[in-house]
Amino acid sequence: MHGFCSFIHLASRQRLIFKISFQADQAYPSEAVNLRLANGQSRCAGRVEVHYRGQWGTVHHYLWDQRDADVVCRELGCGTAFSAPRRARFGEGSGPIVTSDVECEGTETALRECRSYQWGHYSDSRFPHSSDAGVICSAHRFPKLVSGPSPCSGRLEIHNHTESGTVCDRDLDWNAARVVCAALQCGVPVSIRNGAYFGKGAGPIWTDRFECKGSETSLTDCPIVPVNRSGCIHREDVSVICSGNHGPRLVGGKDRCSGRVEVLHGGHWGTLCDVYFGFEDATVVCEHLQCGVVEKIPRGAAFGKGNGRMWKENCSCRGNESRLWECPVSPVDTFNCSHGNDASVICSDENWSLRLMNGGSRCDGRVEIYYNHSWGRVQDSLWDLNDAHVACRQLGCGEAVTAYNNSKYGEGEGPVWVNDVRCEGNESHLRKCSTFTLNPHRSDSLGVGVLCSEHTQLRLSGGGSRCTGRLEIHHNWTWGSVCDDSWDLTDADVDCAAGLWTCIAASSSCFGWT
Repeated sequence: MHGFCSFIHLASRQRLIFKISFQADQAYPSEAVNLRLANGQSRCAGRVEVHYRGQWGTVHHYLWDQRDADVVCRELGCGTAFSAPRRARFGEGSGPIVTSDVECEGTETALRECRSYQWGHYSDSRFPHSSDAGVICSAHRFPKLVSGPSPCSGRLEIHNHTESGTVCDRDLDWNAARVVCAALQCGVPVSIRNGAYFGKGAGPIWTDRFECKGSETSLTDCPIVPVNRSGCIHREDVSVICSGNHGPRLVGGKDRCSGRVEVLHGGHWGTLCDVYFGFEDATVVCEHLQCGVVEKIPRGAAFGKGNGRMWKENCSCRGNESRLWECPVSPVDTFNCSHGNDASVICSDENWSLRLMNGGSRCDGRVEIYYNHSWGRVQDSLWDLNDAHVACRQLGCGEAVTAYNNSKYGEGEGPVWVNDVRCEGNESHLRKCSTFTLNPHRSDSLGVGVLCSEHTQLRLSGGGSRCTGRLEIHHNWTWGSVCDDSWDLTDADVDCAAGLWTCIAASSSCFGWT
């Protein structure tokens, strides 16, 4: 028993000696100190990192508590501390350990004013990065995209330090969407979808509007304006679709649909060489960004030279892909490009671009308009041939054969952007018509459709069933047959697929002459 008490007494004395020695070693930094929080999805949460003596390092978590975290949050303008995570909650840092054993009173304005172990650069053999300190501040806000087909698209939810909430579709603009996509390392926004496009959320609805400039790195950096959204319900939850990793953006142009082509890969933006950038590649870039069709492919870094990486791969797009990452990619054996060869593209006007959906070709179908960063429908009970003529002319599909104001091509999805159109019939573009009404709200009403003269239809005539016979094509108002020179089974397979038929064999004019 006596020996045991002697052991306790010796241990206490050693701790007292250590404490006195530690206090003697305590010091304040002799040089300027800068602070940041890393890997926490906003500037107000993450691993505590300190820039000291020309190098970024971390803080060891020994004695790290709420008072220390409060000082960090105050110094960064992030409110007060919600929690003070330890044990590398936000991942292990790199570089030196700058200090340890921090003991703040909680009233200091900066971490450098707190008592701590000597400031310096210590190797991780003495203080491992598995013990890096972290902070979550009250001003921390980070976005999530949920229920979408990929991590870079879905219903927008904002996570605060205590809960998550959705955002009313009236409170998110394009600048805020840019910040959301950038914060998630998802590239740039492609579309903002209203009306709970990816399903209704649950729980609270965010009651503030983000006033972003678009250049911020996180939503925490955006000022917020309180709004009264007591009337907003989850049926109005907003969704965002970003370009995603391996997705493009256009830089240096007059709008988001023109400029130098840059592709996000592995967290880095890089340019493409215009030597290997063709019309099919440009078509997919415009489609990926929902910017209509290709108008021009300028050469020679027309929108300025990039200053980052230049990808040394060749995108071999076919032109019918909807996303750039769907294109085959192959390395270039001899790569002689510089930023003077940065690829560029000018896509058609993003607003009021037209497309025809659910028809047999690009020249017939349900009329859809691109407006406010998303595709929507046209609803008009008085839609007629004059209106349809303009739609066909805008699409380069000739003249209108038939105008539909019912559900011939299906109801479609998304908002009804236009619900009243009055064209004379000679306009070049639908938005030049004298009267139209933009309706930014989702509707379940039926859309309009059109069949244009340049629509190509197929039929088999003279056979014993709808899947056998002489191949005839309807083009430019007339049905005609196909010459059989070089006609073979491969050609027949393509035409049968286009007509949703199943072919067994093809032969030369077996069913009569035309």
